Amino acid sequence: MTKRLSLCVVAAAVIGGVVPAVRAQIAAGNGVAGMNVDKVVELELLTSSEVTDKIKNGWTSVFLPTGGTEIRGPHATIGVHNVLATKRAVESARRLGKTIVAPTIPFAVAATGGSNANSWKAFAEADGPTAPNPGAIQVDAVTFKGIIQGAVESLMYIGFKDIFLMGDHGGGQNEMRQVSEEMTTKFAAKGIRVHYVGDFYQKTHDDIDMYMYEHKLPIAGHGGMMETAEMMYWETKPGEYIRPIYKTVPFDGTRFEGASLDADLKAWKDRKDAAAARAAGAAPAGGGAAGGGGAAGAGGNAGAGGGRGGGRAGGGGDPNAAPRANNGLSGNPHFATKEIGKDLAEIGINNTVNQVKRLLAGGK
Repeated sequence: MTKRLSLCVVAAAVIGGVVPAVRAQIAAGNGVAGMNVDKVVELELLTSSEVTDKIKNGWTSVFLPTGGTEIRGPHATIGVHNVLATKRAVESARRLGKTIVAPTIPFAVAATGGSNANSWKAFAEADGPTAPNPGAIQVDAVTFKGIIQGAVESLMYIGFKDIFLMGDHGGGQNEMRQVSEEMTTKFAAKGIRVHYVGDFYQKTHDDIDMYMYEHKLPIAGHGGMMETAEMMYWETKPGEYIRPIYKTVPFDGTRFEGASLDADLKAWKDRKDAAAARAAGAAPAGGGAAGGGGAAGAGGNAGAGGGRGGGRAGGGGDPNAAPRANNGLSGNPHFATKEIGKDLAEIGINNTVNQVKRLLAGGK
């Protein structure tokens, strides 16, 4: 009896000591078993009580990244946009501190490989074919805007005060901007601000295009150097996101091969300089050559579909060029390396961090 009583006393003492210790860990944001959840920024990897704890301790900023599910050549996985949007958002949040990242929205407007009005009508109303290059999932602009708005409302209700919208795909940028403006106006009295982080996409495209120009590498093109190299950087093992055939995979046209690369780079720079001159109100000196990158700063359209690299890059129509590959790849990925990918990732992360800091301070 005495022995049993002694064991009970010991057990009570142990439990009495352990339970407060576990509670202390959780209260400090450490979670159970010594897991330091202060280092976790992904909303989906936290429990409800941990989210509550973080918000009480000043974690009132949240990123809502959008990606996309689309084809971009035989060498790259279909979820490229989702991986890049998530990786860059998470790393940016870690550098900023006290910032949560909501799950990436995987659907986009005008996904490459998705149906257009004619192909969908042929499939839905007649005996039309399925997708020649399968994999894309897309929604229209109205639906996309509704998804973003619903997600923003949810994040407000959770308790976040500064909500940042950002996307890795060209389609949907305008809708995110609209939601940020409309929701900020509507909920400003509650101390809630919804921000559009345009530099996550557009400035990053422009800066990466310039990086490619300065390093004499192929500029832009869907599925080309930009996303291929950065995806290689984020891989935890070779071939995880980018298959080895990237070194030889055919792409749309014969641009960026041999001596034509120099001509294409010059054409891109001429076009960029001409656009800058027009923006400054001056007459272009000599006019720009045909071709150029897909970013708006180089003559493209940030609101268009097609994701990173946007439209066709290159020096223009060669009547003797090979037929289009028609495989979702319009840029040359052959020169991509993990090291280049690291540089490109840093450009995107730094642009994001810098703009978020400005927005928090009341700037743009």
